[in-house]
Amino acid sequence: EVADKGCASPPLVEGERDSRRAGERGRGAVCCAALAGEMMCVGSQACRTSHGCPATRGLAVAPLLLFAACCLTGTHAFVAPGGLLLRPGGRARAAAAGPARLGRLRASLGSTQYTGSEDGVYNEGIAKVKAGNAVLLPHLNHVKSQDFFRYYAVDLLSSCTYFPTIEFPCDMEKCDVDSAEEVPDEFRQRDHDEHDFRLDGWVRWDMPGDFTDYYDLDEVPEKYTEYQGQAVWKFIHEKICFQVGIEQATNDIELSWKKDFNRAISGLHSSISAHVLNTMGLDEEASLKEYMRRIGDVPEAVSNLHFVYMLMLVAMHEARFRLLECGYMGKGDDILPSMRAIIEDPLLEDPSVQLAAAAMRAHAQSPGARVWKARLRTRDLLGVMNCVQCNRCRLHGKVASLGLGVALQVLLGNDGSGDQKVVVGRVEKLHRVEVAALINTTAKFARAVEIVAKYEAMVEAGKGGGAA
Repeated sequence: EVADKGCASPPLVEGERDSRRAGERGRGAVCCAALAGEMMCVGSQACRTSHGCPATRGLAVAPLLLFAACCLTGTHAFVAPGGLLLRPGGRARAAAAGPARLGRLRASLGSTQYTGSEDGVYNEGIAKVKAGNAVLLPHLNHVKSQDFFRYYAVDLLSSCTYFPTIEFPCDMEKCDVDSAEEVPDEFRQRDHDEHDFRLDGWVRWDMPGDFTDYYDLDEVPEKYTEYQGQAVWKFIHEKICFQVGIEQATNDIELSWKKDFNRAISGLHSSISAHVLNTMGLDEEASLKEYMRRIGDVPEAVSNLHFVYMLMLVAMHEARFRLLECGYMGKGDDILPSMRAIIEDPLLEDPSVQLAAAAMRAHAQSPGARVWKARLRTRDLLGVMNCVQCNRCRLHGKVASLGLGVALQVLLGNDGSGDQKVVVGRVEKLHRVEVAALINTTAKFARAVEIVAKYEAMVEAGKGGGAA
């Protein structure tokens, strides 16, 4: 038996898992990144990019979801309010970092960036993340390629319960995914046994059973699928991001926790856009143009990507006892060297990198904070993925939304209070699927930071007289 200190695989039971649901699994979709370049969470208004819908007063858009990093083609417009919503169908050390004194930060629109008494408060951390990411990324990629982190039971058949939908046939092979043919029985059994979750907690995930299949993320990577998902994006922009109180949050620290949540959503959107760009197959000139349209010209898109990446890194650091003492079901020798290299990297303990999480905790602990609202919305992120009818997008969207939720749970606690005194006990209870999603999502942001760095270099070369 594997001595795993709480991570050991439970004993197997005889028999195969329950039979799979009959019928076709594929169901096309609204792609994760269908509107990846359109709009970002930038405060109390929706900002217009080079081709999105017009700025809308009162919308804090947060294209966080549907991050399968898949789609986008042509020009997309959101469905008009009251219009018919169509869904295409288809085939089948952390405690040492004290709360930061942030002063007043002001969300902005258009080309204006964050302004206030401490403009650029995260710039030092961003610079260090950019410099240190090349060291972390190979280790993250190695870890996430191991079996412990690859397999997820996902329901691709669930119906959308957030808004009415209409199916249309979709013959796009890029949206389809095949379930894993050989899933180790110990993973099935472990996920079956680790089915419990906190009802009022941060996360949800699909359970093994009649209506789920296992998928291997290494065999089904996220990529550009040419799919569109206006209805889902519209819901996310209007419902997932905080809208009420955002404008006051620019002056009221007790409402700043809403801004932190929106920034994380915005950063996830930037990551989606980066992954889309990386798989579109465009030449240098066209890809640079797409970069500027989707990310470069979007206010706070780059800084918010680094903001949420810093949150993920700090979450890994705070979960270090869980990550370094786990036997990974007998595969620790293959995983722990890289995991240790990540956790022990000085970047994760750097005060400027930890500032993002420290500030979020300070905001969550303010007397007027109602962080339980963020927990509700984070749980709904995975739920709304059932409205995504691109199977590849839905799969990666569910894993990414779970990973972000796990990070927020680690950083803020089950109750959202940000109390660091109980963080060790909190992370010891993370299930396999939660640990796997945390690592996969962190690796996703690391890769996005690398992609963005490449395009930033191209932009700078253009300014210096090089090819643009």
